[in-house]
Order: sequence, then C-alpha cells, then structure tokens
Amino acid sequence: MSKSSTGPTSRRRRFLKLAGMTAAVAGTYARDQITGVFTDEDTRARQKANRDARSGARIAKTLGELKGAAMKVGQLASVAKDILPDELTASLATLQRSAPPMEYGVIAEQIERELGRPPELLFARFDPIPFAAASIGQVHRAQTDDGREVVVKVQYPGVDESVDSDISHLKLALRASGMLATRRAAFDAFFLELRDRMREEVDYTHEAQNVRWFKELHADDPHLIIPDVVGERSSGRILTLTYEPGDSLGELDPAVYDQECRNRIGERLLHMVFRQVFELHAVHADPNPANFAARPNGDVVLYDFGCVKVFPQEHAARYRDLMRSLRDGDEVRIRDAMVQVGIARPGADAREYRAFIDEFRASIGAIFFQDAVYDFGQTSSPETYLRMVGRALRNPRLFQPSAQILFTDRAQGGQLMNLVKMDCKVNLHRIYEQYLSLPQRGDDGFASRMARVPRRPPV
Repeated sequence: MSKSSTGPTSRRRRFLKLAGMTAAVAGTYARDQITGVFTDEDTRARQKANRDARSGARIAKTLGELKGAAMKVGQLASVAKDILPDELTASLATLQRSAPPMEYGVIAEQIERELGRPPELLFARFDPIPFAAASIGQVHRAQTDDGREVVVKVQYPGVDESVDSDISHLKLALRASGMLATRRAAFDAFFLELRDRMREEVDYTHEAQNVRWFKELHADDPHLIIPDVVGERSSGRILTLTYEPGDSLGELDPAVYDQECRNRIGERLLHMVFRQVFELHAVHADPNPANFAARPNGDVVLYDFGCVKVFPQEHAARYRDLMRSLRDGDEVRIRDAMVQVGIARPGADAREYRAFIDEFRASIGAIFFQDAVYDFGQTSSPETYLRMVGRALRNPRLFQPSAQILFTDRAQGGQLMNLVKMDCKVNLHRIYEQYLSLPQRGDDGFASRMARVPRRPPV
C-alpha cells in the first residue's frame, strides 16, 4: 500500500475491485448452472469443486491485493471452517502470511496526523525500518525520552473507514458464488460477529484498554508477561507499548528450550486460555503464534490485544455444560448442551448425534478426557478435530454454526496447535478439569466492565 492508495480515491478503487471480484465469481456460478443442466451428477460435482476452488482463489487474491481491512477480514474468515467451504478457507489461509510494509513517509505522516508531531520529535529514537508488518498496520521499535524501549503500532491510513464496506462485499461475493450451504441466519450472525470484532480491532483506544485490563486480571501470574500502555504516545490509530522481548513459539531453539521448558510454556498457555474462557469471560481470540513469545525461564509474553472476545457469564456456563456432557458421553445432555450454545438444531433426536459424539471422542477425547501426558508433537488430533467439526456443522439438518462460540473455539483450538508447534508433552486433562469444575460466578466480571468502555463510533 502506498501513499497514493489512501483517502476517498482509494475507497473508490476498493469498491471497484471488490465489485469486480463479486461479478467474476457470480458469473462463474451462473455459467456452471447453465451448463450443469446438460451434464450428469458426477460431472456437476466435479464442476462445483473446480468452481469453488477458482472462486476461493479469486476472493483470496483480491483481499490480499487490497490489504487493510479486506485482508484482515479474510484472515479472520479463514478460521471459520464451520461455516465456510474448504475451498475458500484453504485459499484464505494464505493471507495469514505477513503483509509487505508501507513506505516510512506514510507511517510518519500518520503519526504526525494522530499525535501532532513527527516521530523524530515524539521519541528519542524511532526506527524507520518496521519491526513487523501485518494487514492493518505495522510495528516500529522506538525509545521514549525517559529511556523506555517501546514498540509503536501504526494503523495504515483509511483502514478503519473501509471495515463495513469490505465485510459487506465479502458477504455478497460469497452469496453470489454459490459456495455456501449454510442457512442465511447463521451466515448473517457469523458476519455480524466478524464485523464487531473488526470494528474493535481497528480502534486502538479499545485495544489499549484491553491491554490494561488483561494485565490487571493476570496480575497474579508472574509468568504471563503483558506490556504496559504508553498512553501519551497512543491514540485511536497509534498504540505505543513497552517492548517485551521473547522468542517466537514456532522457532524455539532446543538447545535453549529443552523438553521440560517447552512443556511448562505449553501448560501456561493452556491455563491462560481456559481461565479466560471459564473464569474471566474474555478471551485473547487471536492465537496466531506470532502473538505470543517465550523466554528461556518458561515465561510467556502476550502481544496484540486487538481481537478480544468478551461474553456474558451464561455463555461460559453453557460451554462448560457442553464440555462436561462430552466428557461423560451422555448423548441426551450433549444434544441439549449443543442446542444451548447454538450449534445444534432444537427438536432433533439425540440419537442422530451419536456418530458425531463418537467421532469427537475418538479424535480429541484422549487429549481432554484421559488422565495422561499427551505428546502433542506426535499427534494430528487437533487438526482432525477441527476438520471433523467443520464437516459436521455443514449438515444443516442437525447443525448450525454458532457465533456465540466462534472466537472462544478459535482461541482454544489455536493454542492446541501452538502446543503441536512446540512439540509439548502435557497432561491437558488435569488442567482442563480444574476449569470444568469451577463454581459458576454470579457476575460478569471483565465482560460487564468492558461493556462500559467508550468506543470510537464506526467510520
């Protein structure tokens, strides 16, 4: 993205590019519908698979080219395997890679526009080479006048102005492509949840508050490191945090991080996410390994609090009931609990879920429900589970995607994959049981406080 790609002209270009994407996938679908009349069922199935793959690639390519909100929406959508077809999520997953950085001149102008002075006057030192670059902004190392080492997260110009439009275009393209079997209500609920998380993620004032409160809520855990907000160098589009070093979870040197240390890091990640889901009712919902780091003493560092899912206590209680019933194998309770969390259709016979229950317990039961150390480095169970759930939830007669648990599931599943990356050996069952047995809280804790935070209105 360059300087010339910002402002009203850019919005027009984005509109035309997104509209062209929608027209292309809709045209492909219409042509296949016409030719399909004269072909047999097997040929139609092959045509649909090819069409979905082409449409998925076209959508991912367009979102990637546009960067900004469109690319971030695509990244978030790539984890929604329970509502989007495999051909699309496979293409969208390519957007997870880091985006190329923006010219330093644009970054400097954005800082001056937001904070009133150029970075050279705001900081004792400001590195023009970005420390990291992503879809909606990039991060630069700097030093404050009082000597603190900090990171400055700068949002690309125009990103927050395009969130609603980019999401609306993606919805329209998916509908026009003929790729979806999901019922409209569930599809709309998913995109409403996606829009809400995106609006929060482009509001750095909101993220700063997330950082402060997560630091407060985890203050009793000295091994979970959360940076401090430098408020006088932050705004709605600039976020300055103290620099907290650490090593990437996916690149831990075995000479520094032996098996015992990696196991300890994995246990701390699990305690963190389960506590957030079942006790705090607010979860760090972007488990990308780039958002976490480790230290040789076993400490875990958290980065990027833009995507945080806050939910009422009753949602945590329903989710706990579901996991307890799955542990116990009671199909009637499982069906009722799935109805409560929104993934099962009311009125279906509990016996119809037997195959799903058996497959769930076979794919993931050993991890959650067996009191034994589990070798995550030698398993494909988390991936198998995610594929199985995605396949099951596309059966509209029995299942429906649930926006209620979309991001809590994303957080937990992502941390399991992080344990796989680190080759951890952990008794997850004992950790999980601590949180399943927690007494039900009588208040919403973090959720009730978050609801009172003033936020910038969507642009």
